[in-house]
Amino acid sequence: MVNIEKADLKIIEREEADFELKEGLKSALLEEAAIKRGYKVERLGFDTMILTLEGKDLLFRDMNGPLSSAAMMRIVDDKYRARSLIKRQNITVPESTYLRIHERDKIKAFADQIGYPVVLKPNDLSRGEGVHTNINDERALMEHLDKIAELIGNEYERILIEKQFNGDDYRFFVVDGTVFAASKRARANVTGDGEHTVLELIEEKNRLRAKDRDLKHFLIPTEKNKLGRLYREGRTLETVPDKGETVVIRDESNIASGGDGIDFTDTAHEAFKGIAIRAIQAIPGFHYGGVDIITNDITKEPAKDEYVVTEVEFSPGPMSMSHWEGKQRDMPNPILDFYLKNLDRL
Repeated sequence: MVNIEKADLKIIEREEADFELKEGLKSALLEEAAIKRGYKVERLGFDTMILTLEGKDLLFRDMNGPLSSAAMMRIVDDKYRARSLIKRQNITVPESTYLRIHERDKIKAFADQIGYPVVLKPNDLSRGEGVHTNINDERALMEHLDKIAELIGNEYERILIEKQFNGDDYRFFVVDGTVFAASKRARANVTGDGEHTVLELIEEKNRLRAKDRDLKHFLIPTEKNKLGRLYREGRTLETVPDKGETVVIRDESNIASGGDGIDFTDTAHEAFKGIAIRAIQAIPGFHYGGVDIITNDITKEPAKDEYVVTEVEFSPGPMSMSHWEGKQRDMPNPILDFYLKNLDRL
């Protein structure tokens, strides 16, 4: 390892409180970890840089380096094709199909076949963009297809339609056959005190999130058009929830949508960790990434019909480093260790 005293001290001396999102968050976190360990970093752009590890220059985008190929990214980001590979490993995935937006009759027929409620997902968007859940009838199905068509701007693009599986959403972070984090992805929510409105509770929670160097970039929105679940369940921003009542605000479950990460790394059942590892290994050459699992109890060994793996993530967000509850779990250092271990392959 390079002696840390020879590294760029000006960058090392950045205090965490002064950390600003001048680069992509994932890229910035990897850069910070590398510099703290004494490695040279050359920033090339918003999310790209060269890390020099033991004399070898490695090009990274976000936290993905030379052992994360473009072909792999293409397959992993294609939810339907990735699922087909995962399913071969005897892992449960949602019943789904892959159709173009304009194929309305086929989409309707598939929804009738698998039964409502269903979920619509653009095949290769991220951060929950364009995902519509709890679709309970044909009219709602057509309305949401219109919204996705407007978002994408092309009715010939393919989307996933799948059977909805109800449960809690978990993200596993796997590197080289080891689970380093398991996080519950709780949907954006507030807890009532019997006195304040939902809006006031959101504003107070956002004040707390704003104190976190990473969560401050992902506050809970207050625009009505982004609060579908709140209004669908008969509440508004002016509702005053009862003391202790949890109000779920959005259907999306990621941090970028205002959600909360809750640490389950030590309490997740080993069987689920094994499923996450096998899901990563199902993609040839895929060494590290995220695995999303929905289940009702992550602490117990599941039967085959008690969970689904919804997708794998080529470049997962750093949820585990910004847990709202529980221990913070490192992401960049396990990745650095992986590359140091495999320098002879580069």
